[in-house]
Amino acid sequence: MGKVEVLWCANQRQRTGNGWRFPRKVAKLLQELTAGGSVVHLFGGQATFGVRLDIDPGVKPDVRGDAWLPPFKRDAFDWVILDPPYFHVNAEQKGPLFEGANFIARRGVIWFHTTWVPSGPSVGPFQRGWLIRVGDNCQVRCLQVFAIREPKQFRTPYFERGPQIRYNRWLGSQGRLQLVGANGASYA
Repeated sequence: MGKVEVLWCANQRQRTGNGWRFPRKVAKLLQELTAGGSVVHLFGGQATFGVRLDIDPGVKPDVRGDAWLPPFKRDAFDWVILDPPYFHVNAEQKGPLFEGANFIARRGVIWFHTTWVPSGPSVGPFQRGWLIRVGDNCQVRCLQVFAIREPKQFRTPYFERGPQIRYNRWLGSQGRLQLVGANGASYA
């Protein structure tokens, strides 16, 4: 098992127009972990580095799309960062999410959430992790780095549960959604 550490962040939170940004120490750690590589945030929100994919046009993402069906080719980025909203994400939802992230990542997948994720069929081997105190009266955040799982599999062609189920009507007819970046460039 990889090394697990504790990261203590100050009580000062960085809020923006519609929500939240990484605490300063977390942003710095993520930039150190991904230094020299390309990065995509599948829940882009207010990330300050890398390509930001988000379904919410209000955050002005680089690519408008959904994390459960990222519109990128295999091995498109060195690192994929998953920072989903802090609601419960069950195993049936995490599987397709990690499968898609693993498919487009060359070096690794980074998870930042309130839930610790074990390695499994969709998640690569655990390499390193942090339990992060982000402030008083807050849930501890988990930052985990996973290696790529081989062989890579294409995304689930049909979703049975979770928020991604809404894509079944498109997947049946098209096989894959074609999305482009905010500037019109195709990332698929």
